[in-house]
Amino acid sequence: MNKMQQDEKATACGLTPKGLERQKRILDAAREVFLEQGYDNASINDIMCRAGGSLSTLYRLFGSKLGLFEAMMEQTSNQVFAAFQAFECSIKRQETPEQALKRYARLLLERVLSPEAVGLYRLITTDCSSEREQIQQLFYAQGPRRINEKLAGYLRVQVEQGALQINNPELAAFQFVDMVKGQFQLRAMLGMTITDDELDAAVEQAVDIFLRGTYPR
Repeated sequence: MNKMQQDEKATACGLTPKGLERQKRILDAAREVFLEQGYDNASINDIMCRAGGSLSTLYRLFGSKLGLFEAMMEQTSNQVFAAFQAFECSIKRQETPEQALKRYARLLLERVLSPEAVGLYRLITTDCSSEREQIQQLFYAQGPRRINEKLAGYLRVQVEQGALQINNPELAAFQFVDMVKGQFQLRAMLGMTITDDELDAAVEQAVDIFLRGTYPR
C-alpha cells in the first residue's frame, strides 16, 4: 500500500489531515517504545507521552495495545516493501532471472539486517506476554509472508514464460530466502560484525545454486 492509498484508507475511516499526522506520531512513538521495551513491557502511557495526545485518542484509533501493534507492523511493512517496487519493475524491464534475483536478494539482506528489523525479530522471538501468539502471527503476516508472496509471484511469471522450471514457486521462494539469509540474521541479533564481502558472496552463491536447480533441463 503506497502513501496515497494509505491516505485514502485513512480518509475513508474519517481521519482528517490533522488526524493522519496524529496517527503517524502515535505509530512512530509505538515503534520506538516496542523496540526499546518489548511488547509486554511497553507502556501505553509512555507511548502517548512521546506522541502527545490522550489515551482516548489511542483507543479510538487502534482499539487496544494489540491493535496498536498491528497498525505499527502494517505501517513498518509498507515502508519496507516500498523499496521492493524496483524488483517488481524488473519484470517490465525484462531483466534476466539472475539479474532480478540478485537485486531481490540484496534488497532482502538490506531490510532484514537493518537495526529496526533485527529489533522487531528479537522482540517477537523473546516475547512472553499472553498475546505472544497473536503478535507472532502479525509479524509473520506482515514480514516473512509478504516477502515470500512477492518473490513467489515473480517466480510464477518466470515459470509461465518458460524461463524457469519450478513445481512449487511458493516453496521455492522460501528456500531461496533461507539460502540468502543464511546465518546473517542470527549474527545480526547477536551483534556480530557482517562484512559487505560476505553479503556479496552469499548473494552470488545463493543465486547460482538456485538457478542451477531451476533452469529448464
